[in-house]
Amino acid sequence: MKNTFIIALLLLSQFSFSQEEDWIKTEGEITEITFHRGKKVRESAIVKFNLEDGTEQFGGVDLFRIPFIGSMKSVGDSIAINYNRNNPYVLETVIGKLFSQYGMYVLIVLGIIFSIKPFLKRKKNQL
Repeated sequence: MKNTFIIALLLLSQFSFSQEEDWIKTEGEITEITFHRGKKVRESAIVKFNLEDGTEQFGGVDLFRIPFIGSMKSVGDSIAINYNRNNPYVLETVIGKLFSQYGMYVLIVLGIIFSIKPFLKRKKNQL
């Protein structure tokens, strides 16, 4: 009985706290860009886009920014975004989602690539 209760509790918590979100990909138009300065410089944009049912929606999203250059986007440009079906105010850019999913792997691979070079030089000097 005790084990059945624990298993039921674990299954109930798994179903009630699902992390899966339903994202919908669409195109939006940038209506305003705001620069934020502080420890880290970032740019955010107000984006106008249409929901699945055709209603117009506004939302904010952080733009991907290249250091010393900027975001390469301006007011009036089209941008690919993902919005949450349950809460359309939550937006993310396609590039931002890509970096959040695979950014750490890219950094690990770059770290390995740049770390191999000194070992190859040392091995070459020993021969």
